[in-house]
Amino acid sequence: MKATAVAHANIALVKYWGKRDEALVLPEAASLSVCLDRLVTTTTVELGAADDSLRIDGRHASAGELGRARAVLDAAGIRERARIESRNDFPTAAGLASSASGFAALTVAACAAAAQKRTAAELSALARLGSGSAARSVPGGWAVWSDETAEQVAAPDHLPIRVVVAICGEARKTVSSREGMRRSRETSPYHRAWIEQSGRDLADALHLLRSRDLAGLGALAERNALRMHADALAADPPLLYWVPATIACLQLVKRLREGGIGAWSTIDAGPHVVVICAPDDVQAVEAAIRSTPGVRDAVVCAPAGGARVVERGADARAR
Repeated sequence: MKATAVAHANIALVKYWGKRDEALVLPEAASLSVCLDRLVTTTTVELGAADDSLRIDGRHASAGELGRARAVLDAAGIRERARIESRNDFPTAAGLASSASGFAALTVAACAAAAQKRTAAELSALARLGSGSAARSVPGGWAVWSDETAEQVAAPDHLPIRVVVAICGEARKTVSSREGMRRSRETSPYHRAWIEQSGRDLADALHLLRSRDLAGLGALAERNALRMHADALAADPPLLYWVPATIACLQLVKRLREGGIGAWSTIDAGPHVVVICAPDDVQAVEAAIRSTPGVRDAVVCAPAGGARVVERGADARAR
Protein backbone atom coordinates (compact mmCIF):
# COMPACT_ATOMS: atom_id res chain seq x y z
CA MET A 1 0.00 0.00 0.00
CA LYS A 2 3.03 2.27 -0.41
CA ALA A 3 5.15 3.27 -3.39
CA THR A 4 7.61 5.94 -4.48
CA ALA A 5 7.89 7.27 -8.03
CA VAL A 6 10.04 9.85 -9.80
CA ALA A 7 9.16 12.04 -12.75
CA HIS A 8 10.88 14.79 -14.70
CA ALA A 9 9.64 18.27 -15.46
CA ASN A 10 9.29 19.00 -19.15
CA ILE A 11 9.84 22.11 -21.22
CA ALA A 12 7.47 22.71 -24.11
CA LEU A 13 9.00 23.79 -27.40
CA VAL A 14 5.51 24.31 -28.79
CA LYS A 15 3.57 25.65 -25.82
CA TYR A 16 0.32 24.68 -24.16
CA TRP A 17 -1.43 27.92 -23.17
CA GLY A 18 -5.19 27.65 -22.98
CA LYS A 19 -7.81 24.97 -22.31
CA ARG A 20 -10.82 24.16 -24.43
CA ASP A 21 -12.36 22.36 -21.42
CA GLU A 22 -11.44 23.49 -17.90
CA ALA A 23 -13.10 20.58 -16.09
CA LEU A 24 -11.54 17.87 -18.25
CA VAL A 25 -8.23 19.74 -18.65
CA LEU A 26 -8.15 19.48 -22.43
CA PRO A 27 -5.88 21.82 -24.42
CA GLU A 28 -6.99 24.24 -27.11
CA ALA A 29 -3.85 23.46 -29.11
CA ALA A 30 -1.47 20.51 -29.13
CA SER A 31 2.02 20.88 -27.65
CA LEU A 32 5.48 19.33 -28.01
CA SER A 33 7.84 18.94 -25.07
CA VAL A 34 11.01 17.27 -23.88
CA CYS A 35 11.62 16.02 -20.33
CA LEU A 36 14.74 17.24 -18.49
CA ASP A 37 16.90 14.89 -16.44
CA ARG A 38 17.95 17.35 -13.70
CA LEU A 39 14.45 18.61 -12.87
CA VAL A 40 13.13 15.75 -10.76
CA THR A 41 10.19 15.23 -8.41
CA THR A 42 10.15 12.27 -6.01
CA THR A 43 6.77 11.38 -4.53
CA THR A 44 5.73 8.72 -2.03
CA VAL A 45 2.10 7.68 -1.64
CA GLU A 46 1.01 5.57 1.36
CA LEU A 47 -2.58 4.35 1.24
CA GLY A 48 -4.70 3.47 4.25
CA ALA A 49 -4.00 6.64 6.25
CA ALA A 50 -6.55 8.06 8.68
CA ASP A 51 -7.03 11.09 6.46
CA ASP A 52 -5.63 12.61 3.30
CA SER A 53 -2.45 14.69 3.69
CA LEU A 54 0.08 16.22 1.31
CA ARG A 55 3.47 17.74 2.03
CA ILE A 56 5.49 19.42 -0.72
CA ASP A 57 9.15 20.15 0.02
CA GLY A 58 8.39 19.78 3.72
CA ARG A 59 5.45 22.21 3.86
CA HIS A 60 1.81 21.34 4.26
CA ALA A 61 0.02 21.78 0.94
CA SER A 62 -2.86 24.17 0.52
CA ALA A 63 -6.42 22.92 0.44
CA GLY A 64 -6.48 23.49 -3.33
CA GLU A 65 -3.31 21.45 -3.89
CA LEU A 66 -4.61 18.61 -1.72
CA GLY A 67 -7.94 18.72 -3.53
CA ARG A 68 -6.28 18.35 -6.92
CA ALA A 69 -4.27 15.37 -5.65
CA ARG A 70 -7.42 13.76 -4.26
CA ALA A 71 -9.19 14.32 -7.58
CA VAL A 72 -6.50 12.29 -9.38
CA LEU A 73 -6.80 9.44 -6.87
CA ASP A 74 -10.59 9.46 -7.17
CA ALA A 75 -10.36 9.33 -10.96
CA ALA A 76 -8.07 6.30 -10.61
CA GLY A 77 -10.66 4.56 -8.42
CA ILE A 78 -8.48 4.81 -5.29
CA ARG A 79 -10.82 5.33 -2.34
CA GLU A 80 -8.35 4.82 0.50
CA ARG A 81 -7.07 7.94 2.25
CA ALA A 82 -3.51 8.80 1.26
CA ARG A 83 -0.45 10.21 2.94
CA ILE A 84 1.58 11.92 0.20
CA GLU A 85 5.13 13.26 0.50
CA SER A 86 6.62 15.07 -2.50
CA ARG A 87 9.98 16.75 -2.98
CA ASN A 88 11.32 18.74 -5.92
CA ASP A 89 15.00 19.08 -6.79
CA PHE A 90 14.28 22.55 -8.23
CA PRO A 91 12.12 25.62 -7.38
CA THR A 92 8.43 24.84 -6.87
CA ALA A 93 5.58 26.78 -8.56
CA ALA A 94 8.08 29.18 -10.11
CA GLY A 95 7.65 28.49 -13.80
CA LEU A 96 9.71 25.30 -14.13
CA ALA A 97 6.82 22.85 -14.54
CA SER A 98 6.99 21.44 -11.02
CA SER A 99 3.27 20.66 -11.25
CA ALA A 100 3.97 18.52 -14.33
CA SER A 101 6.57 16.34 -12.67
CA GLY A 102 4.66 16.45 -9.38
CA PHE A 103 1.38 15.09 -10.69
CA ALA A 104 3.12 12.60 -12.98
CA ALA A 105 5.04 11.18 -10.00
CA LEU A 106 1.92 11.25 -7.81
CA THR A 107 -0.16 9.35 -10.36
CA VAL A 108 2.44 6.66 -10.96
CA ALA A 109 3.14 6.21 -7.23
CA ALA A 110 -0.55 6.11 -6.25
CA CYS A 111 -1.46 3.53 -8.88
CA ALA A 112 1.52 1.40 -7.89
CA ALA A 113 0.58 1.63 -4.20
CA ALA A 114 -2.93 0.48 -5.13
CA ALA A 115 -1.43 -2.42 -7.13
CA GLN A 116 -3.06 -1.16 -10.31
CA LYS A 117 -1.56 -2.18 -13.62
CA ARG A 118 -2.05 0.72 -16.00
CA THR A 119 -0.63 1.62 -19.38
CA ALA A 120 1.42 4.76 -19.92
CA ALA A 121 -1.55 6.23 -21.82
CA GLU A 122 -3.88 5.60 -18.88
CA LEU A 123 -1.41 7.12 -16.43
CA SER A 124 -0.94 10.15 -18.69
CA ALA A 125 -4.70 10.71 -18.87
CA LEU A 126 -5.00 10.56 -15.07
CA ALA A 127 -2.02 12.86 -14.44
CA ARG A 128 -3.42 15.57 -16.69
CA LEU A 129 -6.40 15.97 -14.33
CA GLY A 130 -3.98 17.40 -11.78
CA SER A 131 -1.92 19.44 -14.23
CA GLY A 132 -2.26 19.50 -18.01
CA SER A 133 1.47 19.41 -18.68
CA ALA A 134 1.80 16.38 -16.37
CA ALA A 135 0.35 14.36 -19.24
CA ARG A 136 3.67 14.90 -21.09
CA SER A 137 5.89 14.01 -18.10
CA VAL A 138 4.42 10.50 -17.84
CA PRO A 139 5.70 9.16 -21.21
CA GLY A 140 8.82 11.34 -21.10
CA GLY A 141 11.28 11.89 -23.91
CA TRP A 142 9.87 14.02 -26.73
CA ALA A 143 6.11 14.00 -26.20
CA VAL A 144 3.01 15.45 -27.87
CA TRP A 145 -0.16 16.20 -25.95
CA SER A 146 -3.28 16.98 -27.97
CA ASP A 147 -6.28 15.42 -26.21
CA GLU A 148 -6.85 13.16 -23.19
CA THR A 149 -3.38 11.65 -23.20
CA ALA A 150 0.16 12.45 -24.33
CA GLU A 151 2.44 10.11 -26.23
CA GLN A 152 6.16 9.89 -26.76
CA VAL A 153 6.99 10.71 -30.37
CA ALA A 154 10.76 10.32 -30.07
CA ALA A 155 13.13 8.76 -27.55
CA PRO A 156 15.16 11.05 -25.27
CA ASP A 157 18.32 10.52 -27.31
CA HIS A 158 16.67 11.08 -30.71
CA LEU A 159 18.13 14.58 -31.00
CA PRO A 160 21.43 15.33 -29.22
CA ILE A 161 20.79 18.51 -27.25
CA ARG A 162 21.58 20.11 -23.93
CA VAL A 163 19.40 22.56 -22.08
CA VAL A 164 20.72 25.23 -19.73
CA VAL A 165 18.06 26.46 -17.31
CA ALA A 166 18.79 29.99 -16.09
CA ILE A 167 17.21 30.35 -12.65
CA CYS A 168 16.09 33.97 -12.55
CA GLY A 169 14.23 33.90 -9.23
CA GLU A 170 13.10 31.62 -6.42
CA ALA A 171 9.70 33.11 -5.50
CA ARG A 172 6.39 31.43 -6.28
CA LYS A 173 4.45 32.96 -9.15
CA THR A 174 1.87 35.57 -8.17
CA VAL A 175 -0.40 34.37 -11.02
CA SER A 176 -0.57 30.62 -11.60
CA SER A 177 -0.37 29.12 -15.06
CA ARG A 178 -3.95 27.90 -14.68
CA GLU A 179 -5.21 31.43 -13.94
CA GLY A 180 -2.92 32.95 -16.57
CA MET A 181 -4.33 30.68 -19.27
CA ARG A 182 -7.90 31.47 -18.28
CA ARG A 183 -7.24 35.21 -18.30
CA SER A 184 -5.48 35.07 -21.67
CA ARG A 185 -8.24 33.00 -23.22
CA GLU A 186 -10.99 35.29 -21.95
CA THR A 187 -9.41 38.72 -22.42
CA SER A 188 -6.42 38.72 -24.79
CA PRO A 189 -7.23 39.92 -28.32
CA TYR A 190 -4.25 37.90 -29.53
CA HIS A 191 -5.35 34.56 -28.10
CA ARG A 192 -7.17 33.15 -31.12
CA ALA A 193 -4.22 34.04 -33.37
CA TRP A 194 -1.90 32.36 -30.86
CA ILE A 195 -3.91 29.12 -30.95
CA GLU A 196 -4.03 29.07 -34.75
CA GLN A 197 -0.29 29.73 -35.01
CA SER A 198 0.47 26.98 -32.50
CA GLY A 199 -1.14 24.42 -34.77
CA ARG A 200 1.14 25.46 -37.61
CA ASP A 201 4.14 25.51 -35.25
CA LEU A 202 3.49 21.93 -34.09
CA ALA A 203 3.40 20.55 -37.62
CA ASP A 204 6.66 22.33 -38.44
CA ALA A 205 8.28 21.29 -35.14
CA LEU A 206 7.53 17.61 -35.68
CA HIS A 207 9.08 17.76 -39.15
CA LEU A 208 12.19 19.46 -37.74
CA LEU A 209 12.42 16.92 -34.91
CA ARG A 210 12.17 13.99 -37.31
CA SER A 211 14.87 15.63 -39.44
CA ARG A 212 17.05 16.18 -36.35
CA ASP A 213 17.30 19.86 -37.30
CA LEU A 214 18.39 21.48 -34.02
CA ALA A 215 18.82 24.97 -35.48
CA GLY A 216 15.39 24.94 -37.08
CA LEU A 217 13.68 23.51 -34.00
CA GLY A 218 15.45 25.92 -31.66
CA ALA A 219 14.46 28.94 -33.73
CA LEU A 220 10.84 27.76 -33.89
CA ALA A 221 10.74 27.18 -30.11
CA GLU A 222 12.03 30.69 -29.47
CA ARG A 223 9.37 32.25 -31.72
CA ASN A 224 6.62 30.14 -30.19
CA ALA A 225 7.57 31.15 -26.63
CA LEU A 226 7.68 34.86 -27.43
CA ARG A 227 4.27 34.62 -29.10
CA MET A 228 2.83 32.94 -26.01
CA HIS A 229 4.12 35.72 -23.80
CA ALA A 230 2.75 38.31 -26.23
CA ASP A 231 -0.66 36.68 -25.77
CA ALA A 232 -0.25 36.87 -21.98
CA LEU A 233 0.92 40.49 -22.09
CA ALA A 234 -2.20 41.42 -24.02
CA ALA A 235 -4.52 39.99 -21.36
CA ASP A 236 -6.53 42.25 -19.06
CA PRO A 237 -4.97 42.84 -16.63
CA PRO A 238 -1.67 42.07 -18.37
CA LEU A 239 0.43 39.06 -17.38
CA LEU A 240 4.15 39.76 -17.12
CA TYR A 241 6.10 36.79 -15.79
CA TRP A 242 9.54 38.21 -16.60
CA VAL A 243 12.10 39.90 -14.34
CA PRO A 244 15.17 41.93 -15.44
CA ALA A 245 17.33 38.80 -15.54
CA THR A 246 14.87 37.23 -17.99
CA ILE A 247 15.42 40.01 -20.50
CA ALA A 248 19.18 39.96 -19.91
CA CYS A 249 19.24 36.24 -20.76
CA LEU A 250 17.21 36.76 -23.94
CA GLN A 251 19.66 39.43 -25.06
CA LEU A 252 22.59 37.16 -24.17
CA VAL A 253 21.24 34.32 -26.31
CA LYS A 254 20.95 36.67 -29.27
CA ARG A 255 24.59 37.75 -28.77
CA LEU A 256 25.72 34.13 -28.55
CA ARG A 257 24.18 33.41 -31.94
CA GLU A 258 25.75 36.51 -33.42
CA GLY A 259 29.07 35.18 -32.13
CA GLY A 260 28.63 31.83 -33.86
CA ILE A 261 27.26 29.70 -30.99
CA GLY A 262 23.97 27.93 -31.73
CA ALA A 263 21.69 28.79 -28.80
CA TRP A 264 17.93 29.40 -28.64
CA SER A 265 15.69 30.38 -25.76
CA THR A 266 12.27 29.37 -24.54
CA ILE A 267 10.30 30.50 -21.48
CA ASP A 268 7.30 28.93 -19.76
CA ALA A 269 4.93 30.93 -17.53
CA GLY A 270 7.64 32.20 -15.21
CA PRO A 271 10.85 34.24 -15.17
CA HIS A 272 13.32 31.47 -15.98
CA VAL A 273 14.98 31.20 -19.39
CA VAL A 274 15.69 27.78 -20.88
CA VAL A 275 18.49 27.82 -23.43
CA ILE A 276 18.70 25.02 -26.00
CA CYS A 277 22.05 24.17 -27.59
CA ALA A 278 24.20 21.36 -28.95
CA PRO A 279 26.22 19.29 -26.43
CA ASP A 280 29.49 20.71 -27.79
CA ASP A 281 28.37 24.26 -26.97
CA VAL A 282 26.95 23.69 -23.51
CA GLN A 283 30.03 24.77 -21.54
CA ALA A 284 30.21 28.11 -23.31
CA VAL A 285 26.48 28.66 -22.91
CA GLU A 286 26.51 27.73 -19.22
CA ALA A 287 29.43 30.06 -18.51
CA ALA A 288 27.71 32.94 -20.28
CA ILE A 289 24.44 32.32 -18.43
CA ARG A 290 26.19 32.22 -15.05
CA SER A 291 27.84 35.57 -15.75
CA THR A 292 24.52 37.26 -16.53
CA PRO A 293 23.41 39.76 -13.83
CA GLY A 294 20.43 38.52 -11.84
CA VAL A 295 20.83 34.83 -12.69
CA ARG A 296 20.85 32.87 -9.42
CA ASP A 297 21.96 29.54 -10.84
CA ALA A 298 22.25 27.53 -14.05
CA VAL A 299 21.18 23.90 -14.35
CA VAL A 300 22.48 21.84 -17.28
CA CYS A 301 20.04 19.16 -18.42
CA ALA A 302 19.80 16.42 -21.00
CA PRO A 303 16.59 14.83 -22.29
CA ALA A 304 15.04 12.32 -19.87
CA GLY A 305 12.65 9.40 -19.90
CA GLY A 306 9.23 8.93 -18.37
CA ALA A 307 7.82 8.66 -14.87
CA ARG A 308 8.62 5.42 -13.07
CA VAL A 309 8.33 3.57 -9.78
CA VAL A 310 11.57 3.41 -7.80
CA GLU A 311 10.39 1.74 -4.54
CA ARG A 312 7.44 -0.34 -3.38
CA GLY A 313 6.29 -1.48 0.03
CA ALA A 314 7.12 -0.45 3.56
CA ASP A 315 10.53 1.00 2.72
CA ALA A 316 9.26 3.43 0.07
CA ARG A 317 9.77 7.07 1.05
CA ALA A 318 10.38 10.47 -0.52
CA ARG A 319 14.10 11.27 -0.53
